[in-house]
Amino acid sequence: MAEVYSKGYDNALLLVTKTIDKVMTGEIEVQDLVVSKLLRQDINKYGSLFPHVSAAIRLREAGKSLVHGENIQYVYTNAQDKNPLCTVTPIGLIKQGEEQEQKYDKEKYRDMLLEPAETVLGYFGFDRTAFGDNVEKRNRKWWYAFIEERHRDIENEKM
Repeated sequence: MAEVYSKGYDNALLLVTKTIDKVMTGEIEVQDLVVSKLLRQDINKYGSLFPHVSAAIRLREAGKSLVHGENIQYVYTNAQDKNPLCTVTPIGLIKQGEEQEQKYDKEKYRDMLLEPAETVLGYFGFDRTAFGDNVEKRNRKWWYAFIEERHRDIENEKM
């Protein structure tokens, strides 16, 4: 049973790591990063500029008529921007054929991957701080040390 947990955890951790690496190196296609949210009320009734509301406002400013119940699709392009209207780019404003050149907020998507990973794998000891603030400068020694420790734990449980 311990081996099942260990292998499952190791596989999950490897998947998270590989996916984050792809996001941070730009190997992920923008269309695979699209977030979809339902506009549950008229834009004017929202008290806060949630990302989907910001995207809807930008679409409306570009001449698209929107109604509540519509699905708003966007990509995080600069989640740290002080202006909430600049944190996301609606898919409707990305010109056909320019999807490849569209930049996305790598840090935001990394965080979006780490949040559920920590929720699901936290029970097994997953800690998102191991990924650091800058993935490109991350030292991978932690991974090998972690694997060695897991194997020692498994061997000790067998005894």
